[in-house]
Amino acid sequence: MCSGYRCWALQLYTEGSDRPFRVVIGFPRPGSRHVTSSVFLISQPTYQRRRLSQNLPMNASSTSVAHSPAPTVVPPVAPAPGGWRLLAGTLIAGMLLVSIAGALWVVVPPLAAPLLAWSALALLWPGLRSVQRTQAVVFSTVGVVALAWGIGRGASPSIESVLGQNQTILSMLASITLLRLLNPPLDDDEPELPRGTGTYVRSMFGVHALGAVINISAVIIIADRLTRSVPLTMTQAQLLSRAFSAVAFYSPFIGGVALALAYTPGSSALVMMLFGIPLSLVALGLLVWQARSGRVDDIDDFRGYPVHVDALWLPLGLAAAVLVGAGLTSEYSVLSLITMLTPLVVGTALLRRGGFGAVRRALSDYVTRRLPEMGGELALFLAASVLGAGLVTAIASGSGWVPFEQLDAFHASLLLLAFPLTSLLCVHPVIVVSVVAPLTGSINADPTFLAIVFAMGWGLGCAVNPMSGINLVLQSRYGVSNWAIGRSGVPFSATLYPVAVGLLYVYDLIVGQS
Repeated sequence: MCSGYRCWALQLYTEGSDRPFRVVIGFPRPGSRHVTSSVFLISQPTYQRRRLSQNLPMNASSTSVAHSPAPTVVPPVAPAPGGWRLLAGTLIAGMLLVSIAGALWVVVPPLAAPLLAWSALALLWPGLRSVQRTQAVVFSTVGVVALAWGIGRGASPSIESVLGQNQTILSMLASITLLRLLNPPLDDDEPELPRGTGTYVRSMFGVHALGAVINISAVIIIADRLTRSVPLTMTQAQLLSRAFSAVAFYSPFIGGVALALAYTPGSSALVMMLFGIPLSLVALGLLVWQARSGRVDDIDDFRGYPVHVDALWLPLGLAAAVLVGAGLTSEYSVLSLITMLTPLVVGTALLRRGGFGAVRRALSDYVTRRLPEMGGELALFLAASVLGAGLVTAIASGSGWVPFEQLDAFHASLLLLAFPLTSLLCVHPVIVVSVVAPLTGSINADPTFLAIVFAMGWGLGCAVNPMSGINLVLQSRYGVSNWAIGRSGVPFSATLYPVAVGLLYVYDLIVGQS
């Protein structure tokens, strides 16, 4: 960035912001090709850059800034224009409201919410990363080809399944994004972050407990705090990735588990959690053992951000309310309960905290900033909807071939193995779910058993997949190699796989004979 310039830098904080930024002023060096001066704004910690102005006066004073070498710059992905992002956020908010209304009243057109989601994706498309756009295009293309093939052989898919098969998942993700509004900005005078093995363990439990309810937002909140003054280290990134991936073994607030439940009608979320939670506890125990046995690099100097108990009461209270609601009524699915209860809980908390003024400011931030950040989720799940509908159509028109005649523990363990193996090839777990779910329709597989396999496979796969959501966030936002995180996660998933297989055999032994 400063090639041909003499640069000065000044690090600043803005009021109400928890992220510093650096202003770099560059003056042309004698004999360089540059003839104008420039000002760059570099956001920490990823040092993404954008030019603010040019043609500064050549005699501009530099006495108010200290000379500092410019950091390495990672060119950012250009976001969609501000006005389009605001409109996209409004459409996503409308999608959420229409989805809630549709769960309560059957008169709501089933295509209303999906059309709002597709419209928002169209507006946010230019701001997506290239890998996200490529992934969505591949998914959609395969789906459209499968649809055409199936229709040509006499199948009749519904337009609702093509455009809105994953609509309930997107509405749930938009709803739990509201929980981020309850996180106050960090104070500039906060004490230095603690260090050591104990901090590693407490940070692990913190990101896992918060992530179980507020999804990947928990990782972003904690990682933003860790990177206020220094970049995220590989050790920190590995901890965040693995502790969060373990949440996917059981939490219905996670997109992968929500997808597993949505693709297995009649499955029990409570039973799935009973078998997923033990696997997550083993995963956390494995991380603790690695830390205490010296298998974590620079563990004594590890900087963490332990989450305090008072920050957990509301997310855990929401989870309890959802589980109680699921036990009291069978009219609404767990995904619908999450979608409907979260706005009520967050709205009540905001009213108690700051009245209607706080609610108005929070909703403005929600629509203008938080919801437009869902472009990646929109692209993934909408494209997966097309893919899934296409595969269902193609299979329905085919000869009825299935990879196995029954889903017992042995075949379930083979299916589970497919998730980490394909993830090593950068195949997203959503592909495995979308391909396998239609194939099991003709063998009368236990839907809860299948949901357990999908959830376990999602967690094991995301830990090693460089293209999983968590690893892409750590790379794009904090500059840590997603490929290195994925490779280093192989022993983690490999150790957990036999434990997961054992749990599958326990389920088959208990439920299969009942």
